[in-house]
Parts: sequence; structure tokens; C-alpha cells
Amino acid sequence: TIRSRCQLIALPKPSRELALNWLESELKILLSDAARPEELEATIDEQAGAPLSARDQIVARHLGDDKDGVGLAINSTRILVEALSNGPKIGYLECAEKVQKAPYSALLVCMQRWLFDLQLSYQLGEVRYYRRHAQRISQLASQLQLTKAQRLWSTLTLARRHENHPLSTRVQMESMLLQYQQLFGD
Repeated sequence: TIRSRCQLIALPKPSRELALNWLESELKILLSDAARPEELEATIDEQAGAPLSARDQIVARHLGDDKDGVGLAINSTRILVEALSNGPKIGYLECAEKVQKAPYSALLVCMQRWLFDLQLSYQLGEVRYYRRHAQRISQLASQLQLTKAQRLWSTLTLARRHENHPLSTRVQMESMLLQYQQLFGD
């Protein structure tokens, strides 16, 4: 096979500034209307600094096709983040209903990144992925029960191993979101 004759080379992630500059120049070529700098920054952060993923997400968002996998994942993760920002008042049944058609893997990644930001904010007062929600994450982190958050993190990690299982996305998301709701307060 071709892969067996090739050497895999791990490339470092570009700096945030370099990624933003590349993304801006690439989007000028691909899109007739330019993306706002805030959108570029937020998308780079949400995609863990990966400029190719950020480009694909912004292009799909601007094309507005919610029926393809990328468009559906973008719309569903936006809904999920809005729901997660409600903390203990999350409407987990309603949220699971709205996002059930999205790829389960995209929803799990979104939840893991949100939970990572909550724990990071709790411990260090910083936010890595969802900087545009930093104030709300900080508020929720002050109510966070860290041991429950770590348990949910383990559950999410296990769920990632079986993310392609045919079990209903809705049922799995209801379970995860119910556990998330219980992270706050008593």
C-alpha cells in the first residue's frame, strides 16, 4: 500500500496569529463576503487551533447548508453550546431532541471541549476553546463540583470509544446532558 511506504511526519500546530492570517487569506479566496475577525478567532479557538477545520466550518456556515454532515454538525454544536451555557437549568430533553440528527462524534467533542473549559476555568481561571463564552464559563465554574466533572469527563472519554455505535444519539445525549446538569450546586 502507499501508506506503508510513506513516513508519517507530525507537524506542529501553527501559532494562533499565523493560523488566523492564513485563514483570513484563504477565506478571501473562497468566499465573496469576508468573515468577521471575531468569527475567525472564535472558530480557530473552537477547532483547537486547527486552521483547516476552522476553514471548513466557516465555509459550511457561510454556504448555509444544514443538511450535509458539516453544516448539521455546526448547527447542532451551536445549539449544544447554548444549552450547556445554561448550566443546571439546561433543558436536556429539548436539547437532545434538537441535536439528535448530528454526528454523535461532533457532539461529544463539543461537550468535551466545554467541560475542559469549565474545569480549566475552575482551576486556573482560563478558557481555551470557547473564549466568546468565557464570562458564562467562569460563572458556571464557580458552581462546579469538580469530582462530578471529572466523572463526566471519564464518561465522555468512554463514549468517544463507542461513538459509532448505532444506539440512538438522542438517548445517549439525554444521558450525557442529564449528568452535565448534575455538575452544579449541591
